[in-house]
Amino acid sequence: MSADRIGLVADSSCVIPDEVRRELKVEVVPLDLEIDGRSYRDGVDLAPDEFYEKMATAKSVPRTSQPAPGAFIEVFSRMAPAVDRILCLTLSKELSGTFNSALQAARIFSEDAPPGAARPPVQVVDTRVAAAAAGLVVAEVARAVRAGATWDQVLLRSCHVAERARLLVVVDTLEYLIRGGHVPKLAGMAAAALRLKPMVELVEGEAVPAGVALSIDHAFDVMLRRITDERGATQQSGRSARLHVAVMHAGAAGRARQLLALVRDKLTPVESYLTDFTPAMGAHTGPGLVGVAYFVD
Repeated sequence: MSADRIGLVADSSCVIPDEVRRELKVEVVPLDLEIDGRSYRDGVDLAPDEFYEKMATAKSVPRTSQPAPGAFIEVFSRMAPAVDRILCLTLSKELSGTFNSALQAARIFSEDAPPGAARPPVQVVDTRVAAAAAGLVVAEVARAVRAGATWDQVLLRSCHVAERARLLVVVDTLEYLIRGGHVPKLAGMAAAALRLKPMVELVEGEAVPAGVALSIDHAFDVMLRRITDERGATQQSGRSARLHVAVMHAGAAGRARQLLALVRDKLTPVESYLTDFTPAMGAHTGPGLVGVAYFVD
């Protein structure tokens, strides 16, 4: 057993399948979503698939916002009697204010403790990734906690996986990126006319262009090659190169299952599963997105 009873918290953009979250006892704080003036809590009032269905017919570009500090404090307070320490993992602070909101919550939680009452210390960690890539970090940290790792070992595992986690997606349409001002309209129209599929990856915590694909199938080939190359480089360095993969989608389960089958057939990962793409990022990219998050250990 670990010397410390460790509680684990993540924001809802750090997507892992519900069954994994329940098994590993991860507490989740939902981000806030807004569609056509109506507010929802991510994963509580509105499931990701429902979000993308509504997005397809929305009159305006959906908006997302970080949880208020009070949402984190509520979860910290609920966990406090049963734990000695709390670790809170968030998506990249370059993509959202969630990290800063959690930091503020941790400070308030500590400073506002009733006189004579001890509250468990809270450490907030920016994973520098997002979506299923952050979910892979959360799942690995939760497994370390369950295995009885010490606090220092848990922190080390979080840093180790976060440094290696990657995310690469293909966007089905440029419509939402254009509407949100993320792609110049003329350039977007030209790419759309050629039926090109833009690809996006995370670099240093930020979403950046990763080229274009001629088709969804071409994008899948690019993803498989990218993973193969990275695993090969890891093997050359003398490490075991165990591959963990999460395939994610924004209302495109059929395509995602196709990609997952390719991953399992061609790459034989030690872990692989299907999950949703977080609406926190999907609000900007739109429905139809498919991608991979992975790390080589």
